[in-house]
Amino acid sequence: MTEELDVLLREVDKKKAELGIKPELAPDVLEAFQERFLYESIFNSNSIEGNNLTLEEVERILTKNEVIDGKTLSDHVSVLGYRDAVVLGQRYAREGTRITEHEIKKLHYKMLIDKQEVSGEYRDYNMMIHGHRPTSYEKVPYKMMQLVDSRPSEDRHPIESIAYFHLRLEKIHPFGDGNGRVGRLIVNIMLEQSGYPAITFGMAEKQEYYEALSAYDGLDGNPRTEPMQLFIAKLVSKQLDVLLAL
Repeated sequence: MTEELDVLLREVDKKKAELGIKPELAPDVLEAFQERFLYESIFNSNSIEGNNLTLEEVERILTKNEVIDGKTLSDHVSVLGYRDAVVLGQRYAREGTRITEHEIKKLHYKMLIDKQEVSGEYRDYNMMIHGHRPTSYEKVPYKMMQLVDSRPSEDRHPIESIAYFHLRLEKIHPFGDGNGRVGRLIVNIMLEQSGYPAITFGMAEKQEYYEALSAYDGLDGNPRTEPMQLFIAKLVSKQLDVLLAL
């Protein structure tokens, strides 16, 4: 661990401790915060993947069942699927459910409600993503088994381990579609299970996020995990600041 990451993680844990002794939020304040977070997380994560709905439109779909003129059916359905996956993910976080292949496939099934013929199933073909070839489909089941059977090192900070899991999952790219959305949702489940707040992977950070993913690809011959660990730690720190200010 570099000094930069060590200092940041210490700051995160200090803020987490401060939040732990802060009086609980009033129920109406907490509910409003959680609703806003849901809208923003769905909007941002879907936008990263090319969804054209605005934040306001996402909220209207979820609260009023509106159909937005000029926007595709796929854009609408992806909002509803993401919401359903979040509800399932919140249950996993609340109950401390260990994330195995079964849970990952269930989250994917909920997320891709418009592609039921392939949702919840690993891909059976090879593909290229931004010039990178993910794990060959024949090896996906084995690589996924390795991933979920691995145990976080006790020497690693939880955020380090969560970021590493995310990198490995995205490198395997087990599904034909929806890998990023499901992967980012799993990050939040794991963060909450470790006592940290869920985060929003914002459109403003899209480039930094992709660069952190690319750093682990090792196309330059030097695969690195720290960019993603720093990236997620910064977002957790930012979210802790928001919660402390409420």
